[in-house]
Amino acid sequence: MRLGCCIAGQDQLAPLGGQADYCELPVARALMQSDAAFEALAARLEDSPVPARACNVFLPAHLKVVGPAIDGAALRAYVEAALDRMRRIGARVLVVGSAGARDVPEGFDRERALDQFAGFLRDVAERGAGRGVTVVLEPLRPQETNLLNTVAESASFLRERDTGRARLLADLYHMREQGEPMDSLAACADLLEHVHVAGVERGRPAPDTADLEPFLRALRGAGYAGDCSIECRWTDFAAEAPGALQHLRAVARQAGWEGPA
Repeated sequence: MRLGCCIAGQDQLAPLGGQADYCELPVARALMQSDAAFEALAARLEDSPVPARACNVFLPAHLKVVGPAIDGAALRAYVEAALDRMRRIGARVLVVGSAGARDVPEGFDRERALDQFAGFLRDVAERGAGRGVTVVLEPLRPQETNLLNTVAESASFLRERDTGRARLLADLYHMREQGEPMDSLAACADLLEHVHVAGVERGRPAPDTADLEPFLRALRGAGYAGDCSIECRWTDFAAEAPGALQHLRAVARQAGWEGPA
């Protein structure tokens, strides 16, 4: 299993050298900058020992994918540009969380919203496949969105709706906040493509993260074959990220994982 870290942009690449197998970049905040800013990012990645294997923070909140006010033309143009830039930097996994964009407006029919979201995921996953990108749905807490909050619920959604090639992400922090059991991982093992981890109160993984080893062990038992990214809050990224990755790697070994394939 490869171990990586979600970062805000190219300035956070340097502390990951020698520790992270890859980085995970935010689409809306990093890839979808001006052409010049993106070219600078792409050039920096070409010279970095830390490749970009995944991207998250896909959609800005104003670009709605459910509800009565979807701008289809703007959405398609954004998706095409984002996927092209992902292919340019070699990223292979696109995490679709995008809480604000998928939030169901008050009074809007929920079944219709679910159908809209399924259609969006199906379309992006199909477009992504042509660029070597796998789309994964991220369950988010109710505090973030009112649509799809648990791994189990999201797995059922993917199975029951026509979502095409879309796959699933499990986030340890979200599971912990929801009180979701580790058994959920085995039940959706065939859908899992990517995972996120964080420490207590969304801090960095550290010795007090008691559920980290059970989470990684459950993934291994379920036959998980994807990557694992740290997604957390940092006080001092440069000082904290290397140690967090070292701790994650040590716990992964305790859970029976070896290095990247």
